[in-house]
Amino acid sequence: MDDEQTLLDALVKDLDHAFWQLAVTYQDRLYTFAFRLTGSAQDAEDCVQEALLGAYITLSHYPAARRRTLKLRPWLYKLLLNVVRNHRRRKHLLAMPLDLTEEGQALDLADPHENEPEHFFEQMESQQELAALVHTLPEQYQLVITCYYFEDLSYQEISELLDLPLGTVKSRLHRGLKVLHQTIQAQNRRSNTYGRR
Repeated sequence: MDDEQTLLDALVKDLDHAFWQLAVTYQDRLYTFAFRLTGSAQDAEDCVQEALLGAYITLSHYPAARRRTLKLRPWLYKLLLNVVRNHRRRKHLLAMPLDLTEEGQALDLADPHENEPEHFFEQMESQQELAALVHTLPEQYQLVITCYYFEDLSYQEISELLDLPLGTVKSRLHRGLKVLHQTIQAQNRRSNTYGRR
């Protein structure tokens, strides 16, 4: 926290010089976050560059008092998340065909460890495989799981980042873990079926 406050003070005194330090400090975390959301190294790199450029422009318009009180990490994640969403929309629009003529209750699972996230992580061979599976989830679940488990954001930080009520964040995290668990079980069943042949 002291390092962040020192960086915020530096951004007030000399934005150009301090922004370089900000970029160096946060670029790896931002890239990892973007990669987990996009699944593409090139897209992640492009999104981080665009987010950092946007951060610089925004900071240059902020008064000193506002720069000094920013919560840098959540603020940068929010900027990056907006860039990733815009990037997805652009890709989706480019992929659309020219011919355009054409939350319920939670499911019961038999696993008694369903509420223990560590249980899911133990089933995976590596963090990369888990990240790849998380990337296949619907965006609403992918975002909260990525933020909570990979980026170590609190429920409150995720709530602020995604502009969602705290209860919705917890609900999406719980439901997302259930979907992830079902995906893992389905993969295990397929592996066992192919292994017997």
